[in-house]
Amino acid sequence: MVSAALPAVAGGQSTVPSQTQQIVYDIPAESLAAALKAYAEASGVQVLYETALTDGQRSAAVKGKLAPDIALQMLLAGSGLISRHTDVDAVAILPAPRAETAAAMPQVPPDARFLGALQAGLLDTLCRSDETRPGAYHVGVQFWIAPDGVVQRSALLGSTGEPRRDAALAGALGTIAIRALPPPGMGQPVTLIITPRSPAEGDECGGR
Repeated sequence: MVSAALPAVAGGQSTVPSQTQQIVYDIPAESLAAALKAYAEASGVQVLYETALTDGQRSAAVKGKLAPDIALQMLLAGSGLISRHTDVDAVAILPAPRAETAAAMPQVPPDARFLGALQAGLLDTLCRSDETRPGAYHVGVQFWIAPDGVVQRSALLGSTGEPRRDAALAGALGTIAIRALPPPGMGQPVTLIITPRSPAEGDECGGR
């Protein structure tokens, strides 16, 4: 299943309300990648990010009984990164936008028409190969899209757990054809989440 999430906006505040359930955290100041893994295990939240974002980064310590959103904000303090909900139990880690850029160029969310075209284009591309065919893996993908609808850049958020599949996906993402134009001023990147399907839900590729 391919689902959509709104792109990051100025200020880094999530549009999803903070989770109210409090969890006990005991995460020391350590490498950011290790801290995010510890956070994900404690929270039950899937954390999606490009590994390059955490290279050389260290986390702030997080200790105490906290709501997951608050704990993640504390963890990322000083890193230049923000979190963005992509699903109820998944967040993407993104670079914080520059304040002056965000102020000069207000961002708008992608509309349903464009998201539908992007999802259809993604499925058309992934269904061409058994290696990238969705249904058995979970991964986030991001797109930076030009005003004419051409994908300028794409990235995987995390891993499917299979390096060969990851490489095939990375190669396929840049070949997507989107049969619609993005709305003017659309925020970038646009995040989509590919999730597994049960046998009862059938083959998402259908007649593709």
